Amino acid sequence: MNELAKKNIECLAEKMKDIEEGIVNYVNKNGNQYKTVYIDRSANEELILAKEKEGRIWYLNSRYDVQYAAKVLADAQGEIHYRNIFILCGLGNGMYLQELLKRLGDENIVIAYEPDPEVFVSLIENVDMTESFGDRRVLVFAEGINTNTFSQYFGIIFRYELIDLSKFIIAPNYGRLYAEQIQEFHDMCWREANMLQGEKNTLADIGYEMADNVIANLWNMSKHSTVNELAEYFENAGVDTENVPFLIVSAGPSLDKNIEDVRAAKGHAFVVAVDSAIRKMLEYNIMPDMIVTVDSHKPLVLFEDERVKHIPMVVCGQSRQEVYRQHKAKMFVFTEDEFVLYFYRHFGHDIAPLRTGGSVANNAFSLALLLGFKKIILVGQDLAFTNNKKHASNVYEESGISEEDSYKYTYVTDINGEQILTFRNFAMYKDWFEGVIRDNEDVKVLNATEGGANIKGAENCTLKEAIARWCNVSFNASIINNVPDVFADEEITSVYDYIVEMHDRCDELNKSFNEEIKNYMRLKELIAEGKTGGSAFNSVMKKIQKFNDMANREPLVHLISMYSSKNEHEALEGLYEEKKSADREAMTAADKGIALLEGYKQGCELTKQAFGKLIDSIEAEA
Repeated sequence: MNELAKKNIECLAEKMKDIEEGIVNYVNKNGNQYKTVYIDRSANEELILAKEKEGRIWYLNSRYDVQYAAKVLADAQGEIHYRNIFILCGLGNGMYLQELLKRLGDENIVIAYEPDPEVFVSLIENVDMTESFGDRRVLVFAEGINTNTFSQYFGIIFRYELIDLSKFIIAPNYGRLYAEQIQEFHDMCWREANMLQGEKNTLADIGYEMADNVIANLWNMSKHSTVNELAEYFENAGVDTENVPFLIVSAGPSLDKNIEDVRAAKGHAFVVAVDSAIRKMLEYNIMPDMIVTVDSHKPLVLFEDERVKHIPMVVCGQSRQEVYRQHKAKMFVFTEDEFVLYFYRHFGHDIAPLRTGGSVANNAFSLALLLGFKKIILVGQDLAFTNNKKHASNVYEESGISEEDSYKYTYVTDINGEQILTFRNFAMYKDWFEGVIRDNEDVKVLNATEGGANIKGAENCTLKEAIARWCNVSFNASIINNVPDVFADEEITSVYDYIVEMHDRCDELNKSFNEEIKNYMRLKELIAEGKTGGSAFNSVMKKIQKFNDMANREPLVHLISMYSSKNEHEALEGLYEEKKSADREAMTAADKGIALLEGYKQGCELTKQAFGKLIDSIEAEA
């Protein structure tokens, strides 16, 4: 790559570190000779890009006046709300992005998506994009380069209350050339948005429970390993992740027909069960090599068999605290929330998230990728109501399919090409699998479920066939017991001190919340008096911004937000509706800010109580 490309990449890498590796890998694989992308000049001598497809040349910018055409596209967006998020499909020569940014405010965000990696590399090698790429409002994704990291950024970009304020823009000719890629990216955006909505609903329903688990589990977390240590150990031990398959056992109804076949994979695959499949496996005296459990309210009946306590387990901070307390085998922690991430990093340790689509099986699949496995076998992954059943037998006492719950159902295509009924969230899990499989071309997936939904990108076969094809290398899963704990013995005292510090920090934060409420009350007074442009108004706005900056950096605010998530949702609802007037919008924002802070005060007290309870249990244990 030339020097200009390196400058462009450097700008992007400051906020998207993974994009540089993606570009380098693409160039190394494909070389610098581009056969279907051409550099040309418009009538007024501006650089433009063109794409050859099926013997025809398609220009990705105007051949006459590039800037004017870009202005027309930007102006077509009409009145811009200060919280609009723009998804721009097609970069061309970069002018569309440049013109759009000129019309946006500081709060707006642009997700720039280029569906053709060849076009993207040609762009960065021929056009100085440092100003646009360096703009803090811009994130860039290029197909085949870094779209597999999109979900990691989506939750940062979007809040659920902003979803309706997003705008999807397709640059000229891109809709004709890249309709399939753009549709897939569009679907991925709204799939992530729906997941975000689901997470919001979950937080509103059980945020209190999730925060309780995070705090209660901190002490036990410090006595175990993380998935990072597990991945490092596998690499150092030379585990043959190229040839040993990672077998994920889920609890779909088809598991009833091939559960016995799972036994033959033992010793020749890494057999990992999701929590809901444990009872079925133990009914047949098949011990998985590892269990994955995530849900904060998973029924304890799944873990009541004494044998479960002696199987290595992957957990997160939000996993049910009773499971943590009773478990006697090795545990490996990953993070699903910011506080746990802060906790480990405070002590200089890293901890990986496991990308999820909402299902524990999604987490298990992400674990396989993290550990470097290149062959993955899915079992019991029906993601549909095979034979009108939701799960395998002996998993849950569950109700049947009912007309009253019809709003929860939809149809998907099964492995035989027929339509099959399923939960809407099951369909989302299926979409997630398909997206991740598509993004990891070097990983092969066999869907040995023998029923249920068809998962695009996974080859359907029987479990017997999958085992015969792939389970031909010996694998001793017991080596995972040798993975070292993340915290050394001498660090444990520091962990206790940190927990005490967090307990005491709640009082300081509560004072900050009270001061911020006073700032909002003063803001309302100034708005009512029409004094929105003077020094007093600017002073109180600076105080509010200073508090917001502190809250964004404060680890405990994430926990407090979980405790007050229902109040937070109610406070933020409608906050970003199209504004009638600046004063009215400011007054509404102030009212909602006060409501949010009142919820935070309650959450702060609950956080303090939970830390106090943990301190008492640690001291009683000592």
